Amino acid sequence: MSYALALIGGEEFAEGFEDVHARLAEVAYTHRYSSNGYPLKIAFLPTCAAHDGIETVEYWCDMARQRLGATGAEVSALRVIDHASADDPENARHIAEADWVYLGGGYPHVGLSILTGTRSLDALYLARQHGALIAGASAGAMLLCGQSWVITSELDESVTELMTGDGNPDEWDLPIPPFLDCLGLLPGTLLWPHLNRFFSMNWVERGMLPPGCTMIGVDEQTAVVRQHDETWQVLGKGRAVIIGSDRNPRVYTNGAQFSLNLVKI
Repeated sequence: MSYALALIGGEEFAEGFEDVHARLAEVAYTHRYSSNGYPLKIAFLPTCAAHDGIETVEYWCDMARQRLGATGAEVSALRVIDHASADDPENARHIAEADWVYLGGGYPHVGLSILTGTRSLDALYLARQHGALIAGASAGAMLLCGQSWVITSELDESVTELMTGDGNPDEWDLPIPPFLDCLGLLPGTLLWPHLNRFFSMNWVERGMLPPGCTMIGVDEQTAVVRQHDETWQVLGKGRAVIIGSDRNPRVYTNGAQFSLNLVKI
C-alpha cells in the first residue's frame, strides 16, 4: 500500500498554519487503512527535541495536542525521549496504530540516536506499511530524508545568530557540518528547513549539499506533501526550492506540483 509523506519547513504550531494541518488531516483520512468511524489517530513524537530538556518536550507535546487536536483527531503526544521510552511497547503500539505519525523539531542526530534499533522505529515502518501519513517538521523532516547535517554547537550558534539578525546570508562564512545518514524514506535527499530565514546558494556551492544529493528546501509554515504517486504539492505560506545535481534551483509555491524522480523504497 502506498503511504503519504509530508515535510514541513518549521513554525508548524504558529498561528496561521491551521489550514495546512487540516489539509494534512484530510490526506491522512484518505490513506487510513480502516474506516471504522473512529477519530483520526495522530502519534506525535518530540524525540528530536529530547536533549533540550523535559520542559521543552512538554511544551511541544502540549502544542501538538492543542493544534493537532483542533482537527478533530485523537492525539497521542508520546514522550519518546530516550532509548527506553523508544523501546516501550505501549509507545510503539500507539505509533503502529496511528493514521498519522508526526516527528517534531529539534536535532536530527538526537532523534536518530534515540530511535535506532527500537520498537518505536519498527512501529513507524509498520505505520508506513499500512498507509499512514508520515510527517516531519524541521529536524523531524530532516530525519525522514536520506541525509542531514549533524547540527554541531558551532553550526547551531552560527545559524541562530543568522536567523535572529539582520545580516545578508551570502556574507556569512557558515561552517560546513558533517553529514548524517538518516531514515531514508526519501533516499538521495537532504531537507533544508527554515529556508526563508536560513539559506544561501553560496553554501550549496561550498558543500552544504552532498554530491549526488537532491536538496528539498522548505520555508517556514510551508509543507511539501506526496500522496499516492510520486507527485508532490506545496501547501502553506511559503515556497519549496528543489536543487539537484545541476545546482539549478526550481521554485514552487502554494498549490504547485512537482516530481522528484527519486528511487522508491
